[in-house]
Amino acid sequence: MTEPNTPLRTALLMPGNVRGGQVISLVEITGSIGGKVDVPKLADEFGADLAVLLPVLDAAEMLGLVRNEKGDVHLTDLGLKFQKTTKNKLRMLKDRIATIEPFRTALDLASRGKPVTASQVADTLAEMGLKWHYKPELNESLIKTLLIHWTIYAGLLSYDGKSDKFKKT
Repeated sequence: MTEPNTPLRTALLMPGNVRGGQVISLVEITGSIGGKVDVPKLADEFGADLAVLLPVLDAAEMLGLVRNEKGDVHLTDLGLKFQKTTKNKLRMLKDRIATIEPFRTALDLASRGKPVTASQVADTLAEMGLKWHYKPELNESLIKTLLIHWTIYAGLLSYDGKSDKFKKT
């Protein structure tokens, strides 16, 4: 329990099992249906059950691409623009991705001039009480996967597989 006057740090956390391609698909499907669809129909069109769809939907909402109101998913103005973009879609979301963890911390660490490992990002986030999995090795693996699947395609970080390090682009 926190003290009454202790501010809580709030952070948006990218769901650990969501990839950029899934968010792109969700936006494209929603747009192809007319920009508004109920969640069960979206799950059917997406070809996934709710357990898979809901984290993707959360990620799309975090990125400002959709709104979920009373079970109806609507494309936002940004979502409509995103849907019409033909290439490098995630680059369009660079600024938004940079505000979500673990990307924000990875960018902060990498901006200090030295390449950073997923382990360093995981340790820094763990110090803040942010984890995707309770087992450190799985937590680090999830963070590494998120960084590879999001920050590289968004043009925020590059990755060197030999050194296993990320650096700012």
